[in-house]
Amino acid sequence: MTKGMRTPRLVAVMKGTAAWTALAVASLLVAPAAAQEGSTDQADKAKASEDEEIIVTGYAASIARALANKRSADVISDGIAAEDIGKYPEQNIAESLQRVTGVQITRNLGEGQFLSVRGLDPKFTNTLYNGRQVPSASGTRAFDFQVLTSNFASRVDVYKSPSADLIESGLAATVNMQTIEPLAIGGRKISLSAEGNYDQQLDGGLDPHVSALYSDVFAGGKLGVSLAVDISDRKFNSQNFSTDGVVPDGTFGGPGTQYRVFGLHQNDLIGSNRRRSGTAMIQFRPTDNLEIKLDGIYSWLAQRYDMYQGNNWYTGAGALGPSPTASSTVDADGVQTAWRGTNVFSWVQANRYAFVQEMYSTALSGALTLDKLRVTGEVSYGRAVEKTTQTYVSWATRSPGASLYYDAGVDPGGPFSFGFYNDFNPMDPANYYFFGVQGSYKQPTTDRIWNGKIDATREFDSGMLRAIRFGVNFQDRQLTTTPNNMTNSAVGLPADMTGYLTVHRNPNYFSSYDGPAQFPRTFLTVDLDSLFADYPLDDLVALNPPQQALTRTTSVRERSQAGYVRLDLASSDDQFKMNVGARIVRTDQASSGYIPAPGATLVYGLFGGPNSLSYTAADVLAQKHDYTYVLPSLNARYQIGNDLLVRFAAARVMQRPDMNLLGQASSPNASSGPPPVGTTWRGTLTQGNPNLKPYLSDQLDLSFEWYFGKQSMLGAALFLKDVKNLVLTNYSEQVADVTLYGTGEVRPITLSVAQPVNAESTTIKGAEVGYQQSLDFLPGFLSKIGVRANWTHIWYGSVVLNQGSPAVPLTGISKDTYNLGAYYDDGTFSLHAGYNYRSRWVQDPLSFFGDGIFTEGYGQLDLAANYRINSNLSVNAWVINATESALRQTNRYGVTRLYELSGRRFTVGVRANF
Repeated sequence: MTKGMRTPRLVAVMKGTAAWTALAVASLLVAPAAAQEGSTDQADKAKASEDEEIIVTGYAASIARALANKRSADVISDGIAAEDIGKYPEQNIAESLQRVTGVQITRNLGEGQFLSVRGLDPKFTNTLYNGRQVPSASGTRAFDFQVLTSNFASRVDVYKSPSADLIESGLAATVNMQTIEPLAIGGRKISLSAEGNYDQQLDGGLDPHVSALYSDVFAGGKLGVSLAVDISDRKFNSQNFSTDGVVPDGTFGGPGTQYRVFGLHQNDLIGSNRRRSGTAMIQFRPTDNLEIKLDGIYSWLAQRYDMYQGNNWYTGAGALGPSPTASSTVDADGVQTAWRGTNVFSWVQANRYAFVQEMYSTALSGALTLDKLRVTGEVSYGRAVEKTTQTYVSWATRSPGASLYYDAGVDPGGPFSFGFYNDFNPMDPANYYFFGVQGSYKQPTTDRIWNGKIDATREFDSGMLRAIRFGVNFQDRQLTTTPNNMTNSAVGLPADMTGYLTVHRNPNYFSSYDGPAQFPRTFLTVDLDSLFADYPLDDLVALNPPQQALTRTTSVRERSQAGYVRLDLASSDDQFKMNVGARIVRTDQASSGYIPAPGATLVYGLFGGPNSLSYTAADVLAQKHDYTYVLPSLNARYQIGNDLLVRFAAARVMQRPDMNLLGQASSPNASSGPPPVGTTWRGTLTQGNPNLKPYLSDQLDLSFEWYFGKQSMLGAALFLKDVKNLVLTNYSEQVADVTLYGTGEVRPITLSVAQPVNAESTTIKGAEVGYQQSLDFLPGFLSKIGVRANWTHIWYGSVVLNQGSPAVPLTGISKDTYNLGAYYDDGTFSLHAGYNYRSRWVQDPLSFFGDGIFTEGYGQLDLAANYRINSNLSVNAWVINATESALRQTNRYGVTRLYELSGRRFTVGVRANF
């Protein structure tokens, strides 16, 4: 099948954008007055004088500061700097960083969530907050940028080559976000902001976002205090069409094999994000050589949404027995791209999701300078807890099932055309019976981190050796997950639940889709508001208390000790600079949990989701794993003339696997309800692997940087990574017996077993080019225009999971990524436009049915405008996803796996500072 992509016209977009930009004059918001930089060990003293020469303001000034930071860095890096205190043209740090060379983002419900650097998966980027790791209840190493607002950051650096003093970094990069420091600001600063956010797809009015920052100094400038708070409420609507991939058609008589789509689904997600976050810092500098600092961050994020699911049609599941083919169109791969048949099963279902995540991290640090020796120390603690409630309310299709047709070829890569025949009415409640209420209830996942470190720097006035840096770092991190699953039950509910079925009508459902596919825009679903108003979930839970599925429990503890030595070298004229060193790291890992006990069998329908399986008995198992690695690194730069820098870096990088992969957990699920006897029943089994080795990468970098203006730079880089111990998912099959809860009947199920394993080595090579320039040589208003463009290309091969098995492509890597942008900034009015694109990447090379999941190339245009009324007041406007781009995923045959619309988002606001 061929792939297609459709982009809405920009003319209508720009008309709408102009209207919203004009509306910005009517709002109220924040604008600090003095942009500042946090101090950093990696900045040259020369940077200060460079910053003093910058006289431009606003967005242009932030570009100049970011380039000054990049130029003076002693590693290969990029970054962003605030226009003013906590002011960026974007509302989300991830969305701000996507304009950096080689940086792309992954979005969740239209908002920037994870960073990808140099086309690699987000898990390969190590993110630090003020130089320390912060906890994340997601269980992965990827930092979730949704929990932080851009208002807290003064600068963000992206280190693409490591140095010995950096915490064990990611294979792609280490990102360090630095917050505002009150002593660096000096004096009293108060910033206030208010914004209104509008989701065009939801069409639900303006959502508030307010923030405030206070910073002041006392005791003659020796004591500084800063406090920032941010409150936002955002409603959203995400609409999608999805499938489960393809499976062999058991009704096909041959010859050969034909593949049918297992299931197709329509989903309408309507919900809200509520975020409350804050940062605080106390700085005390009693003398010039002593500083004590206490800083902390707190974030509370509550996400709730209802997923209205209708037309969940399992054409290939055989849940009601065989679904015979009336007619079909088969492509060269044997895939039934169009199909018409009978006896198709469906879930009529609505799910209510509630995720509450609370995260905090605090650090006490001190710095003492004794002549040429500077010693710093820090102790920090962080904890993140996420409590998840997922409630599934389900009806199942009565036998015989639906007569249904689908056509995947009408809009390749988009939604299917599908419908019904033989007078089957999918809106008739009589075609379904109530199945029950299931799910998880306030299921906790906890990540906590203790960290302590001491760093020392001894400087020298003469000779090639300029400084020796050395230090130690200790960290204790633990991730735990405890499932609380509700037993499938109708206890406390009336015998007749038909009154809670309703026709879901969203007038905006797929309204932005202009493709040729024809499909229902309304469907039968569950009225969750009415149901839980009459029967509150807490009351149902009290009648039917949650139980723990022990084999899904995870507890992983990591204790690491590291020490490093780094030498800073330079020539007498400072044209050549180099740092070389090594970091030695030991990791002690303990994983405990439950595994199925000998003789344990699976049970269907006891608790969890509507297709959840559980084991009858479990045994405790604890495993330990430890490893030690030496990580050498070298960074060298040579300055040619005043404007050209050549950099070279070589290093060994170690990255630990995601913690949620290291658990003992075994999570079985059926793909549908039990089919009639004689029909193959399919399911999945996801397992952890406590014996995973860490990723290792031996890497080389070479870059060229030409600075031909305070806001202008042309750069190119080559990089090579020889990666060992890649973690990929291995799939196998096993047949197990399942006891049906309530009847005691035993049925066989074929499980697709997924487990992370270490694969063989592979080499990743890449090139990137970055260009940005202020057109200040042009006359008049044209001199206020600037442009930027960057592009990254990666060459990589496949990797072998098991000896004798075929190689599979690497996950999460895009061969091409690029960013294009332009801005106008005259000191009073500024306008910024940025387009970001990431080419196709592998989400899962195999997936449970062996056909894989591939995310198609995705590009998005964002716009921002700012009008400075006076030195204290400015108005702003943003348009996110101006092109209304859709996210598309397909399988290896080009059959759609996901087509998602998140819509266009507008924001208007005012910033004020005093």
